[in-house]
Amino acid sequence: GESNLESNRKVWDLYAKDWSPDRDWVVKMAGNLGDEWKGGEALAYVGDEWSDRASLQRVLDDFLLPYVSPGGVVAEIGSGGGRIASRVVPLCGTFHCLDISREMLKKAREAISKAGLDKETTVHYTPIDNNLLPEPLADSLDFVYAFDTFPHCDTHTIFSYLKEMKRVLKKDGRALVHTSNILAPRGFARFAQQKGASVQGFCFTSPDVVRFLAAQAGFAVEKESDTSVDNIYYQRDYLCILRHAE
Repeated sequence: GESNLESNRKVWDLYAKDWSPDRDWVVKMAGNLGDEWKGGEALAYVGDEWSDRASLQRVLDDFLLPYVSPGGVVAEIGSGGGRIASRVVPLCGTFHCLDISREMLKKAREAISKAGLDKETTVHYTPIDNNLLPEPLADSLDFVYAFDTFPHCDTHTIFSYLKEMKRVLKKDGRALVHTSNILAPRGFARFAQQKGASVQGFCFTSPDVVRFLAAQAGFAVEKESDTSVDNIYYQRDYLCILRHAE
């Protein structure tokens, strides 16, 4: 069978090509979130249809924006159509959109350019392969994150990226990792609904596995999400901030 990487590339290339704010399937997906995305007019980025605004904002405030500084060098693994990148780009000096899907990178470039976000910040769009990050990024990043990406990756793929995140981070840099969480209430509910691990759905793991893999990659966990907080991400997934262990 095809690898997790090949499956992901196929799925997200097709998703990006077919995505438009007024597509029936996009509007329907957004409609599942209540009234805030009704009509599709507010959907600006691929993936806006995946979560309610309040849940996403809480995650950004807790786990992402505090680690972005003016002039900082930041990279996103699985930047997709620029949904999160658009919030981060204006706050840093250099930003790297990294994705296995060239179609998603096209969407991100279009959206970020259209919004004029790349006038003050240097933005690079780089396709990645074999779960490897660009060689020149070694020891160069202040912050690297993967948000809404690893839930679609198997454990070997996640471990490969953890080792790469370690390689590209500066000594005092930080990483945000976001995975599925079979131990979380909504995580198990989703697991029980799926017949098997899938790229379109989730590939499941748990915080203890992620902590162990992070330690094997040379990281220490600095902060973790709490499943008791009323938030789709916290009740379904696992998020943590990592720093170099030594």
